[in-house]
Amino acid sequence: MKNRSRLSGILPGLLPALLLMSSTNTVAQSLDRASLPPPSLAADIANPRLMEGLTQRELRAGGSERIYFIHAPPTEARNLPVVIALHGGNGTAPRRARQMGFNDIGDREGFIAVYPQGVNYGWNDGRASPDMLRRLENTDDVAFFRALIGELRTLPQVDPRRIYLVGGSNGGMMIHRLACEMTDLIAGAVVMVASLPEPLQGSCKPNQAVPILMMNGTADPLVPYAGGPVGGRQIDQGRVLPAEETLRFWVRANGCLGDPELRTLPDRDPEDGMTTEGRTWKSCRDGVEVAFLRMNGAGHGLPGRSRNKAALAEELGGRSTNDFDSSEEAWAFLKRFSR
Repeated sequence: MKNRSRLSGILPGLLPALLLMSSTNTVAQSLDRASLPPPSLAADIANPRLMEGLTQRELRAGGSERIYFIHAPPTEARNLPVVIALHGGNGTAPRRARQMGFNDIGDREGFIAVYPQGVNYGWNDGRASPDMLRRLENTDDVAFFRALIGELRTLPQVDPRRIYLVGGSNGGMMIHRLACEMTDLIAGAVVMVASLPEPLQGSCKPNQAVPILMMNGTADPLVPYAGGPVGGRQIDQGRVLPAEETLRFWVRANGCLGDPELRTLPDRDPEDGMTTEGRTWKSCRDGVEVAFLRMNGAGHGLPGRSRNKAALAEELGGRSTNDFDSSEEAWAFLKRFSR
């Protein structure tokens, strides 16, 4: 394992899945791919502000070199939990680290934050559209995450029973896939603005129960709450199940019984026209829980973490709610579970 990467296998590609035009958004219909600035991992790595507190590491998986970034809290303690935070489509790990703020939360709460980098700025999340598979070079990202978690489990600072996944958009869909295929290695998952890819509906058969929290916006034009094509219809980016059907899938998969507990989050910004309602199933197999935050009127963005979203990205994805902090909510959910 090295502290610098040659970045092989992570080449600039076509602008990926989730920041594209929406056929339901009249502003977005006038935009095209060229409207979005291409990402540059090399430029982000050279940016001291984005790299503050991060160490870059190299890992070989599936016959290619991959990289990830890690931040450890200032403690000599061992058996620390790990939060693995995935970027979305067209994203980089350093920018996700800056946006999600898990470095600071980890310093306060005592966990290690890890930020993996996807090939060509995306994840092979199971949507399996021909365009996505070409762009992502049909990468075996499940093998990558198995290798990454395997490596993390060997570190003396890491508690192998408390390794968690958090991600949004394309990263969130990847977490749905990982929760399907490697539940034995993760203690919990949080998925933001993402639903289960349609092709996984028949093949997803988790071998263990897994705690999961979902956050979905009802006005998301890129990952529609009602399901269907991702990112509009201009290019085949695959399809997702409706958010409510995805929720029912995990309730069934985790053997949850009875009605959920309900809550309404405080409306911290009454002028924005958005509210958030929560449902939590607590009577599930092996003591896990399934939780859901329905963000009424919210679009495609990380709640409480998208205040500085670029104007163009907001036109494409809609506004995000600031009624709660998605990273804080994620950690409050995850920290109660271990494998």
